[in-house]
Amino acid sequence: MAFSKIPSGDRPGDAPPPGTPTAEASPKRRYEQAHAWAGTLAGVVALGLSVYNLVALQREPSVDVALPHIARVAQGKDTWLYFQPTLSTRVKTERVEVITQVELHLRPTAPGGKGPAFFWDETGSFSYDAAARNLTYQRVADPSPLLVSQSTPQQPLLLFNAVGWGFAAGRYEGTLVLRRASGQEPLREGFCVAVSKAAATTLRDRGQYRFHDFRDDVPGSETHEEESKGCYVLSPV
Repeated sequence: MAFSKIPSGDRPGDAPPPGTPTAEASPKRRYEQAHAWAGTLAGVVALGLSVYNLVALQREPSVDVALPHIARVAQGKDTWLYFQPTLSTRVKTERVEVITQVELHLRPTAPGGKGPAFFWDETGSFSYDAAARNLTYQRVADPSPLLVSQSTPQQPLLLFNAVGWGFAAGRYEGTLVLRRASGQEPLREGFCVAVSKAAATTLRDRGQYRFHDFRDDVPGSETHEEESKGCYVLSPV
């Protein structure tokens, strides 16, 4: 019987075992594995972002309070103080903060000075008469809760009333207090009012229905004394 010689390269013993990756198949397998890991990682990241957004949308809004540059004062038998703060939040949330009460506290820095008892009397608005070049005040509503969210900032014109009290010359330290329905600590913003002798006389002589602008942004609007810097002072314009 004759046997033919099989070349060494074609012998069955020289073939790679079944399932062994060839040099050409290895890069493809590594690509498939990397693609699978990338897809898994992207899914984990997406899930994490979804959970974060869900939690973020349910958190309490952080309300920012910005005081106005102008406070208007009218003084006769009583003292009326018109104050228009801005209430806003930069936090993206579906929840709404409710301001249930706004208080204004003012105390003189002079020893023995009596502080007024202001209360939130009403909410109003101003309209400008171009012909007469003056502002006219209109009552809008009784004191009521203010709803603040990212899409609904508030800028209410608040009228505070101090019955039977009037400004005397001197410096006054003030605090605006906003109480919240969420149960968090009230928001507090401090300010000061500096009333010169001339300003006190102007307030007293002009009567109850003539309001005057007090500003905190006019350089040299009254004096350069240290006690007046940064305070609301009677505007020269």
